[in-house]
Amino acid sequence: MEKDVKALKTIDYPFTVGETPAGKEAVLSVRNLAISFKTDEGMVRAVRGVSFDLYKGETLCIVGESGSGKSVTSKTIMGILAPSAHIDSGSITYEGEDLTKIAEEEFHRIRGTKIGMVFQDPLSSLNPIMKVGKQITEVMVINGDRVKRIYRDTINDSLIKWKNDERLLSLAKIEYKEKIHGKTLSDEEKQKAKEEFNAYSSKMKELIKEDKKALSAKKKEGRAKAASYKKKCLKAHFKNLFPLARKTLASLFTGGFSEAYGELIAERRRYVSEVRVSRKEAKRRALKIMEEVGIKEPERRFNQYPFEFSGGMRQRIVIAIALTADPDVLICDEPTTALDVTIQAQILELINRLKKARNMSVMFITHDLGVVANMADRVAVMYAGKIVEYGTAEDIFFHPAHPYTWALLSSIPDVDSKERLEAIPGTPPNMLFPPKGDAFALRSRYALGIDFREEPPMFEITPTHYAATWLLDERAPLATMPKIVSRRIEISLAKEEERQHGLSK
Repeated sequence: MEKDVKALKTIDYPFTVGETPAGKEAVLSVRNLAISFKTDEGMVRAVRGVSFDLYKGETLCIVGESGSGKSVTSKTIMGILAPSAHIDSGSITYEGEDLTKIAEEEFHRIRGTKIGMVFQDPLSSLNPIMKVGKQITEVMVINGDRVKRIYRDTINDSLIKWKNDERLLSLAKIEYKEKIHGKTLSDEEKQKAKEEFNAYSSKMKELIKEDKKALSAKKKEGRAKAASYKKKCLKAHFKNLFPLARKTLASLFTGGFSEAYGELIAERRRYVSEVRVSRKEAKRRALKIMEEVGIKEPERRFNQYPFEFSGGMRQRIVIAIALTADPDVLICDEPTTALDVTIQAQILELINRLKKARNMSVMFITHDLGVVANMADRVAVMYAGKIVEYGTAEDIFFHPAHPYTWALLSSIPDVDSKERLEAIPGTPPNMLFPPKGDAFALRSRYALGIDFREEPPMFEITPTHYAATWLLDERAPLATMPKIVSRRIEISLAKEEERQHGLSK
């Protein structure tokens, strides 16, 4: 570690991620997110104060050992946490809304359409007794009724407002009960809390009553709009249908029946496509997406079952399903873990290509820093439910500052360096009883006395690079990263310099 990192600016928890860089747009913002799980032994503190931004068109990699809270964070964003989970604090902002407070009805509008997800095991993500073609087209057909969509779009805002207000009242009730029963309050404090809750409850009930009235009016408007659209389509359809029907009947005697009948069928298909997504249209779109994700002979593969595909091909099918709705954000939860190395490279290349082609934002979760090197624009290193280092890919790979990041980099196999790989000693802490100080202290040879007593703040190394370690404090002794890591950085920089020199010739 260089001496010039001393006397750095510190940021207290909850960790903020600084200003959004010029030209960047934050699609998803997570702030001070804390998640716990109820168990028979007590509360497991799975995520403890996580904050990050995901920018438009970038890949953010979240890396860490199993149990560090990566998947729990992604499942919270998708709204698919287990019933035993409890959101202790924090917010997840997407399109101006906090996803931790919205109703399930609104998640139906977001999950799988605006935010897609690719899971770790493709075989468990697919129905083994349903052909893959039907699994890809299923969502398109179910959500493709345009008449129903007009009705849903009309009532959507009013329905969501009503459900969200009901949810806010429900959360307030839970918070009030926890406040009364979970703490030792005086009678005066209990009375004050009761009065505050009653006032809030009365206000919310009035608001919910107004929401119901507004929803009722919107339902009436939605039915009228849907009926009007269907009537308009039918009118245009019959206007074209009768002349074509007469022409077809006449062709029985005058010839040209096939051509006339073909026009009649084409008109019928045109009408169906205005009213809903037909199975034929869904299949056409599915074949196009299958080809886009690199599945050869999509016509033949469309009618096959998941067991007829290899692991890599099954993962491509899962990615194709996620892409059918053209999402803004794609969350990939260790999508290459169950695949061999050569197939891993193909899937990573595919995700990168699709991200650029569709201008998607990708949140990539993995425990493999080797995978991160091929994917990341920025990296968040998680340990024991916290982000311990956060920065660009260049920051993390060429200027790592946290002992845990050093340990991860030291354990990656490499063909150039001759040093022996270093395993991380010990095991992650039991999150039933989170450590008091630095969670990594017991496994770190760089641990200081203060690491066992006090949690380190987040130090700002550069405007894009942060790390939570007492080694960055100006009072800490100078620590140098492991030789294997520094040697690899030297080799990588030398190779890059040679490449740039060769390009300049």
